[in-house]
Amino acid sequence: MIDYRLVFSTALLALCSVGLHAHVLPELANSDSTKADRLRGRASLNFWATQTGNVISTGFLNNLADGGFIDHDILDPVLASHQGGFGYVGGSVGWEKIWTASPFKESELALCGSMGSEAIYDVRWTDDMFELLWYGNGGHTGRVDVFSGTGVRAGVFNRFALGVENSTTQQRFEVSVVQRLAGAEWSIPYGYFWVSEDADSIDSYLQTEGRIHALIDTTISGDPSVSLLPSYGLGISGRFPLASETLPIRFEIAFKDLGVLFEQEGSSVAWFQEGFSTTGLPLYGDSLSIESLSNGDLLVDSLLLTGRSAKRMSLLPSRLSAEFVYEPSEKLMFNLSVKSGGWMPELLYSAGMGWIPSDKIALGIEGRYGGWGGFRSAVWAKWRYSKRRMLVVQVESPLGLFFNKQISNNTYGRGVTFSLARIAPKR
Repeated sequence: MIDYRLVFSTALLALCSVGLHAHVLPELANSDSTKADRLRGRASLNFWATQTGNVISTGFLNNLADGGFIDHDILDPVLASHQGGFGYVGGSVGWEKIWTASPFKESELALCGSMGSEAIYDVRWTDDMFELLWYGNGGHTGRVDVFSGTGVRAGVFNRFALGVENSTTQQRFEVSVVQRLAGAEWSIPYGYFWVSEDADSIDSYLQTEGRIHALIDTTISGDPSVSLLPSYGLGISGRFPLASETLPIRFEIAFKDLGVLFEQEGSSVAWFQEGFSTTGLPLYGDSLSIESLSNGDLLVDSLLLTGRSAKRMSLLPSRLSAEFVYEPSEKLMFNLSVKSGGWMPELLYSAGMGWIPSDKIALGIEGRYGGWGGFRSAVWAKWRYSKRRMLVVQVESPLGLFFNKQISNNTYGRGVTFSLARIAPKR
């Protein structure tokens, strides 16, 4: 069933992007020396797709795709890489348009804004959950297997923001309206599984909750009907660059969509609780008969609740970052950064260097650690094809793009970003 709000929202954002971008692209054929072009601030149109994990390697996925027997040689390295007890997979796909207009008359302030769409997903699980699914519990009786913290969530977000930017310092502040067009989440807030060393006692408990941010109606001719339930939120975004007048260093703090989402009522919710416990369960003879289970004091407690959600507030997938840049010469630069948010379970650290062989070309390499994954590399290139315009291409974990190739077996993700940018004029 087609939801016309989805079509309308996507078309509206695309048309707005074309309308704003049209003021930038036609100027590519003109001279950059026009007065209007000199006054207009920076702008960019960005597209990206990224996926990162910390334990599921591309080689493991290739083995699953090839099929056959999955033995310990394949599983043991994956289990051993669950440092901290959790495995993660996450990423995003989206686009964003950022622009700055000419300054107001006799002022350094200029109108600015941004808009875009993004789909985010986040999956996490405990090492005990992975071990039970792939190995079974035969190798670790007598210990408690913990499931708490396992879950998955996904969402599609549209945003539109307006604000002001100082044309001299390029400090920027925006107020954004964010729409969560669709989303779903499932989690295990609390769960464990225990089997005694003699395997004669079992105790387990599982509490799980699922939520689909849509209205599911099964009363119409017996066929389910799904209607999206968009929710809206407010946030603030900003960028505050600082540069030393005496030293070749720069520092920048940026934040995006710090705020809350107001979820409307009506989302489909399911809550499930299961408890299972038995003692004195013999291993031989007719131990699995109903009578022996009854004599073994089997206790089962199950509860399933379904319904629709009430109104509530939740946090937007906001982001916060800080970056330090050192430029010892016109040809060389070094950068350090740390980022958080966007549903990433850990801080993302980056360190790298850039080489500028000419005023047209710049190349760079980075090492990254955290976010959803472990250590990986990233490379980028900038081509300044006119006085104020450049194309930027960035690839994270380049070897991960070679699917079903042995060269990609030790990678844990991949990502590509394209950016068409207009550089801010010198004041």
